[in-house]
Amino acid sequence: MATFATLRDLVDALMETAGKEDKLKKVTSDIISFFKIISASDELKNILSSSAYSANERKQLVKDIAERYGFEEITKNFISLVSELEKFKVLLNSQEPIIRKLRKVSGRVRAEITTAESLSDSDLKRIEEALIRLTGSEIETVFNVDPGILGGIITKIEDKVYDGSLKTQLERIRVALTAP
Repeated sequence: MATFATLRDLVDALMETAGKEDKLKKVTSDIISFFKIISASDELKNILSSSAYSANERKQLVKDIAERYGFEEITKNFISLVSELEKFKVLLNSQEPIIRKLRKVSGRVRAEITTAESLSDSDLKRIEEALIRLTGSEIETVFNVDPGILGGIITKIEDKVYDGSLKTQLERIRVALTAP
């Protein structure tokens, strides 16, 4: 039976192999897509997690998914091996750290930008360029609109949050004014 360290070793081997073959960005994209596919289907999740299905059945399912979505061979082999070692549930529970690690190694970071209203394309581009300068990495950007922040911008880069929203500023003022 494989241990948690085995999953970590498999992820490290995945990154090393993908790096050597100059496929880190594609493998990272494949893994992110795979997690989205699995999250949308309890049936797939159950089959890949269950020892009630043979290793060959699980391997065939991974092969079918990989072919349908155009995954790299490296990605397919990694997912098959994780399932074969019956560590698929651990993989699912570790998806955020794994994705973060893959992004970091491939020189990319995820940034989530929230504004009170939609921004123009030129404003979005300026924000992305500023984030690239700030992080020194390529940015995978997600833009959200939340009128509840009233104004300003909230930026989340990986696990760091920069809150420049009007709502937060007003809350700080309120707290300062009501403090004894």
